[in-house]
Amino acid sequence: MTERENFFLAYHHKQPEWVPNFFSAYQPMGSSLLNNQGVMGKGGRDMFGVNWLVTRDTGYQAISDPNEHILADIADWREVVQFPDLDAMDWEGAAARDLAGVNRDEKVLAVFGMEGNFNRLQSLMGICEAMIAMVEDPEEVYAFFQAHTEFKMKTIEKYAKYYQPDIYVNGDDVCSSDGLFISRAMYEELIKPFEIMLGQKAVSEGMIVEHHVCGKAEGIVADIIETGATIWQMAQSMNDLERIQREYGDQLLIHGGWDSFGPHNYEDCTEEMVRAEVRRCIDTYGNNGNYALFAVVMGDMEDEKIQKRRFWVNDECHKYRPWA
Repeated sequence: MTERENFFLAYHHKQPEWVPNFFSAYQPMGSSLLNNQGVMGKGGRDMFGVNWLVTRDTGYQAISDPNEHILADIADWREVVQFPDLDAMDWEGAAARDLAGVNRDEKVLAVFGMEGNFNRLQSLMGICEAMIAMVEDPEEVYAFFQAHTEFKMKTIEKYAKYYQPDIYVNGDDVCSSDGLFISRAMYEELIKPFEIMLGQKAVSEGMIVEHHVCGKAEGIVADIIETGATIWQMAQSMNDLERIQREYGDQLLIHGGWDSFGPHNYEDCTEEMVRAEVRRCIDTYGNNGNYALFAVVMGDMEDEKIQKRRFWVNDECHKYRPWA
């Protein structure tokens, strides 16, 4: 059985042969045409002029430069933010280049959307300034989010036509470790309507929608489902995932479960610590299907220790099958 076949058993609420996990089951990608966070692995300016910083120690995860904000006043977004002409880009050539090494028969092809509205606004303004703008000038924030959403919807059309992925990952990190960054009312007014537009657009183009939001997002799980999403990534362990599986298990695959704060994440962690966390996740969430592990093993992928940790995760997922 291939990783792809095994994943879709879990996705269709059946018992997989082993618990699928992101490292082995997914072929993640974005289009090389879309400069969303600067150059992959190097950072720098993106298509909107934002400067991104990356480090080896975080596995080249990018953050927008906290010392440089290119949008001081949300009312000026029309003059500052210029949306690239997607129709003028060579999508056919990019897809041929980007998909050259992809084996669609072996893995699940997942394209990652660009920054969500909230994350894009904070990259332009800084997170504090972005939240102030949402309080002081919600009309202009709404107008910017609408324009950005329409731009992203067009990228979804391009992905569907030229890349034909299995999954569209629609992400916006609107939560901290203890809940929403913003009020529930503000989420419903400024965030949720556009998440629904994006999710439904991807569904209409024939994609599975996987919604990415880190942190304590259990309060918006029903809203995530309303967007059309049938997978939640990164469902972290500070959420009551067992309750969510009971309540929404016929509608939502939980993709996560990893405890990001335990000793199995530390520099001096042992093989047994990592494997024990995999077993805990499987025992807690994975005995009835409809679950995939997303192990947050961050770091420089050229580092042998990081490579070993990911191997241990993959290996234990394949070996540990308590239902067998």
